[in-house]
Amino acid sequence: MTALRAFWLALFAIGAAAVLVMGWSRGEPWTAAAFVVFFASRVARSEVKRRRARRRTDDAAGRAHQFILMTAAGWLGAGALAAIATVAGEGQEWLFVAPFFLVMGAINLYVALQSNS
Repeated sequence: MTALRAFWLALFAIGAAAVLVMGWSRGEPWTAAAFVVFFASRVARSEVKRRRARRRTDDAAGRAHQFILMTAAGWLGAGALAAIATVAGEGQEWLFVAPFFLVMGAINLYVALQSNS
């Protein structure tokens, strides 16, 4: 199972690098970075959700908190990069997407901060 997970993580890393290179060569580096950040947060969430080794002292609430933080980071990071892409002139559609991403990130961050107290 670990070998299969390592294979998929390596495949994701190769794909992310390809997206960044293609985005840079086409003059849309911020757009490419927004996609990579968003999907990297999904990979990180998957790693938090499915720990390689579960311990007897596994903290499910702590893992849930990490999961929400990873979700917030993905939304906020992708939203910030989408806003930069709009300012850089990489597409007006980001003008509509960026606020949604930032709001979703703020909601997740609020939930994470409220669940921690």
